[in-house]
Amino acid sequence: MAHYYKFFGNLVDLDCIIQDLKLVLSKTEDIDFPEHENGLIADIFPDITRKSFIVSLLITLDEQFKVYCGILKETTGQTLKWNELKGSALERFLTYSTKVCGFATVSDNSSKQLLTGLIEVRNCIVHNSSCLDGFGKRKVIESFAAQVDGITIEDDIVYLNVEGCINCADLVFGFMSKAYNVALEQYPKEH
Repeated sequence: MAHYYKFFGNLVDLDCIIQDLKLVLSKTEDIDFPEHENGLIADIFPDITRKSFIVSLLITLDEQFKVYCGILKETTGQTLKWNELKGSALERFLTYSTKVCGFATVSDNSSKQLLTGLIEVRNCIVHNSSCLDGFGKRKVIESFAAQVDGITIEDDIVYLNVEGCINCADLVFGFMSKAYNVALEQYPKEH
């Protein structure tokens, strides 16, 4: 039963974190900046906040992968750690959950594809200043932007509006909720 509460508790924690990130985003969107001679703050601040939101969201997701797989390791008695596998964090998470620990699939292809797109948006923000010119995973981001409201591409630059950020947060929460629900089915609460 302790396993149930660990998985359930982390799902609740994730929900709180996502709600807090959304609240901070909402509050920063409401800031009314005074007009300056050059107007730079008003021009760059919402964009930087939205990019920071995506980076924070992906930090949260990476932490969730680590915590979830740590509970799985403990629960199943595995000696192999999830970070000893090869591949991206998402690939290692999926492999560890299903192939190493024997859980049912925690993600369908559509959800995995969307999450991969979000991860590449984050990578583009961090490593290429949101610019798709010369970015190796351009097609992945273009596909993601076509599927997620609030993510646009103009003149090779990825733009996010508040709705896009919220949709990305919901994507992360939905993905991890499915994984946690698979775990909760595997380790149900005993009465």
